[in-house]
Amino acid sequence: MSTATKTTRLFTVRVWQQTTGDDQDALAWRGKMQALPEGDAYYFRDWTGLIAYLEAMLGAGHVEPSEAG
Repeated sequence: MSTATKTTRLFTVRVWQQTTGDDQDALAWRGKMQALPEGDAYYFRDWTGLIAYLEAMLGAGHVEPSEAG
């Protein structure tokens, strides 16, 4: 078994469609990612924004060791 510390993160991701501007037929996807249990939330308008934020959060070492078992 590896001696490296395993880390895990838990997020919720909610996506919904929303009208854009005055045109009721023009829909765009919107979303919210929330880190648990901390509660830090990030709203996004496209997948690129979500991925960039996720990579920055995980790359910043903002992780907690998972429980063994």
